[in-house]
Amino acid sequence: MTSSLALGDPKLDSDHDELNRLIEALAAAPPESVVAALRALQKHATEHFSMEDVDLRDMKDGNASCHIDEHAAVSKSLEEVCVHVAPDPASARAQDMLIRLVAELRRWLPVHVLEMDAGVASSRTKKRLGGAPIVLNLKGSASRG
Repeated sequence: MTSSLALGDPKLDSDHDELNRLIEALAAAPPESVVAALRALQKHATEHFSMEDVDLRDMKDGNASCHIDEHAAVSKSLEEVCVHVAPDPASARAQDMLIRLVAELRRWLPVHVLEMDAGVASSRTKKRLGGAPIVLNLKGSASRG
C-alpha cells in the first residue's frame, strides 16, 4: 500500500498492505494456483474484517453498520467467486470472474481504506493514546484522522 493510504495505525496499515499484496498475488496466479490464492485472500480478509468489526461495534458510530455490511458483502463476493472458480479455474468463465473480481478489489480497497477505515484508525488511536493520529506523507503535508 502506498504511504497515501497509510492511516497511522500499525495493525490496520499492515493488514491493508497484506490485503493489497494478496489481491496482486491473485491477479498474478496461474490457473493451478488460483484457488489457493483466492482462499488466502479470503482468509486474511475474514480475519481483518472480524477485527475491524469489533472496533466498529465498540464505536457505535452512525457509519458502523454500513461499514460492517460492506465487509460482509466483500466476504460474500469472495466466497461466491471461489465456489464458481474452484471446479475449473482455467475455464474462460473462471478467468473472466477473476479478472473482474481483481479489478473491483483494486478499485474498492483504496476507497474503503480512506473513506471508511480512517475512522476506525482514528478511534483506535484515540483509545490507545488519547489523541488522533497524524500521518505524514512523502510530500510533507500532514493529515489528521
